[in-house]
Amino acid sequence: MKYNHTETFKVNTPVALETSYAVLDKSENEEMEITVAVDDEKQYGYFEMYDTETGGERFYAEGGLWFEGKTLTDYDGVFELSQHVMNKLKEWGYDVSEIES
Repeated sequence: MKYNHTETFKVNTPVALETSYAVLDKSENEEMEITVAVDDEKQYGYFEMYDTETGGERFYAEGGLWFEGKTLTDYDGVFELSQHVMNKLKEWGYDVSEIES
C-alpha cells in the first residue's frame, strides 16, 4: 500500500490499559512511540502506538482508520482514538470532527 502520509513520533502522555470491565494498568507520564499513516486513494490508514520503555510489552495499541475523502469517519482497535493521532491527522489536513464529538 502506498501511503500519502506517514510519520513516527514520540510523546509523553498519560496512558491506560483497560477492558470493558476494569483498568488493568496505567501511567500518568509514559513515553509512547506513535506511527500514523494514510492512503488517500484507498481512503484507509492505520496507527500503532507502544511504550518505549518495554517496546510495547506494557502498553500497545494498533488499529485502522477509515475516511470519506478527507474526513475520518471510523476507526477500530481502541475504545477511544488517541488525541495525538487525531492531532497528526488534523496537521495533515484531515477532518476528525465526526470522531471528536
